[in-house]
This record gives sequence, C-alpha cells and structure tokens, in this order.
Amino acid sequence: MNMFKLTDDEKLFYVSLCLEADARDWFYDNPRLCSTWSIFTQNLLKTFESSGKADISFNRLRHYEQSINQDVKKYYFDIMRLCKEANPLMDDTSKLQYLKDGLKPSLRFHVLLKNPQTTAEFLEYAQKIEELKAVDEEKDTQSSPSRHPSYSNSYYNINYHNNNSSEQHVAAITTQRQYRNSISKLSYQCYKCGANDHYIRDCPHFQERSH
Repeated sequence: MNMFKLTDDEKLFYVSLCLEADARDWFYDNPRLCSTWSIFTQNLLKTFESSGKADISFNRLRHYEQSINQDVKKYYFDIMRLCKEANPLMDDTSKLQYLKDGLKPSLRFHVLLKNPQTTAEFLEYAQKIEELKAVDEEKDTQSSPSRHPSYSNSYYNINYHNNNSSEQHVAAITTQRQYRNSISKLSYQCYKCGANDHYIRDCPHFQERSH
C-alpha cells in the first residue's frame, strides 16, 4: 500500500478489504488488536506467523525419523523442540509417543522392551542401548581377521607358470642339442665295419675289398 502513499489510518481502513478467511475474521473479532496500523501489523504477524510455524512443526513431527548416523541425544532434543513448537502445552505422554515412533529400528525394539514411562526414562534407556551396541560393534571389528589382498595365489600361479615355461624351454633346447649330438655322432661312423673312428672311405676293410 505504500505505493499509493496512503496514511496509516487509510491503510487500516482498506486492509479489511484485502484480508481473507481466517485473517478477515480475526480482524473483525479483535478490534482492540487493530486500533492503529502499527499495532495491527504486529498482532497480525504474531498470530498467523506462530500459527503457520506450529502447523509446519507439527507436520515435521509426525514424519520425523531418526537417521542412521544420528545419535540418540541429537534425535531426542530435535523431537522435544518440534513438540514445543507444534504445541507449547503438549503433555509428556504425547512427547514420549513421538520419541518412540521416530526411533530407528535398530534401537526401537530394545527401548520398547524397557517400556519407559517418561521422556527422561526414554533418553536414559536409549542412550544405554546405543552405547552397548557401539561396544559390540567395536568388538566385532577387532575380532574379525584383517583382510589382506588375495594376490599370493595369483602370484604363485604366475611364477609356477613362468617356471614351468622356462623349464620346458630349457628341456626343449637340451633335447635339440642331444639330438644334434646324436646325429653328429651317428654321422661319424663307418657303415662297413661299424667303427666310430673313421668314415667308410677310410675303412681298411673297404680298402682291402677294393684291392
């Protein structure tokens, strides 16, 4: 309304035409809270801002759940804050029910077995159970064998394969050499008399026969 350069009295007069539903009813039902423009704006914000905030907090409260990594203490105070924002006069029994409903499954069963009767008891039991679970998880971590990279078998297999390949290669070379030597030895032989110290052309038996 400032764009029309209205006075405060004029704003207060015309604002009733702009209000709707609950705000308009509130304006006519509470004339003493709207005696001047300044008082009107203060009370309007105080009434409907707090009401809107309460609705938001109540909606969050109904759907609030403890996250996996959120500790019990943080969860507890978040729920208690939302309860206060949603309804400053909320009783302890209702708060306790919200605490139970939003607790994560890993803790809920054990806490319900304890059957806490107050929010203070809930916090006490839930924290103790949380601590015990943390100790158990730490023991499990320490007792489990450390995992080493499983490359030893692969390394052995590679070396075994390489060694076998090397041995097979050496054996093949040795066999080839033996074969060549045997060929050489067999080649240096007289086929007439069977001696290994001369060729057939130098064989005395062959020469005698030739004469």
